[in-house]
Amino acid sequence: MRYAWKEITYEKRKYILIELLLILLMFMVLFLTGLASGLGRDVSSAIDTMDADQFIVDESAEKLITVSAVETGLLDKLRSDGFEAAPLDIQRMHIARPGSSEKLDITYFAIEPGSFAEPEVTEGSPLSESGAGHPILLDDNFKAEGISVGDKVVDPASGYEFTVAGFVKDRMYCHSSVGYISGDCYTELRLAYNPMYQTEYHAIAVKGDKAPDIDTEKYEAVSKHDIIQKIPSYTAEQMTVTMIVWVLVIVSAVIIGIFNYIMTLHKRRQFGVMKAIGLSSAELAGMVICEVCIISVFAGAVSLALTFGMAAGMPEKMPFFLEVPNALIVTAAFIAISVLSSLISVVNISRIDPMIAIGGGDNE
Repeated sequence: MRYAWKEITYEKRKYILIELLLILLMFMVLFLTGLASGLGRDVSSAIDTMDADQFIVDESAEKLITVSAVETGLLDKLRSDGFEAAPLDIQRMHIARPGSSEKLDITYFAIEPGSFAEPEVTEGSPLSESGAGHPILLDDNFKAEGISVGDKVVDPASGYEFTVAGFVKDRMYCHSSVGYISGDCYTELRLAYNPMYQTEYHAIAVKGDKAPDIDTEKYEAVSKHDIIQKIPSYTAEQMTVTMIVWVLVIVSAVIIGIFNYIMTLHKRRQFGVMKAIGLSSAELAGMVICEVCIISVFAGAVSLALTFGMAAGMPEKMPFFLEVPNALIVTAAFIAISVLSSLISVVNISRIDPMIAIGGGDNE
């Protein structure tokens, strides 16, 4: 470590340039990681943050909530069996402010007010405590559209008018901001669209991992994880962006290894002298690995600070979400791969002959 630090401080300019390159590469990896997580949250956060462990859906729906149909009587049966259950309906539509022709994309989540499916509000009051006739809880992305608590919003397709009771944070479904309404409001909406509508649920959310007693020929209990995986576009997006992130990690680490190898070649004569005065190949290899560790750890710390600092100033609609544990895992993987890539230089050091190196000859 001592030799490595002396080398870095002696060759300041060279290592500063390498450090800048490393910081940019790590920052790019962390930023893409945040985008990958953000895109995933943009698709699934309304389901992921719901306080439910499993969902009862139609067996023929292939675990996709929006095409499922569950009889309302099943909810009463589950509750009588001792399960904590809540109905859920999902419908993608548009809303607009009264007198405005601008339509805002929204996904209705029809829930039972006061149930565990109702999210915690960050501003205003929950559905169960609102005194409005037709209350709605909106994702806080709608604040950017100039909507406030107490405002009226209209469903253009039916002319149905809601009163904004409050806002909730980070509730998205299929890249659409979510609006929570009561099951009764949802039924009225559906009847406005289709007078022949028969009340039923898309799914029933259940707390706990205990298997419910249901007709397995008609329904199935699906875990939250499986429900999220079946959301349209979720799996494809995550696989694509995650692959890009890890390819970038590996390519960046290889670049670091190449830089380190070139530096080792330029210092061949110095290593030959150090070997001649008694330093072993293991000690020299340790010095090279320590150098890579030092610059990688420093670059990781700076990149983390830059990434989280930039994330704090991003607009709310930007699909960026990066948790500290995930960021640390990616940074640790980057550092580990960088150290492994330096082993190429270690092999080169072990082959240095002091007499040839000092004399200026080539190592074969």
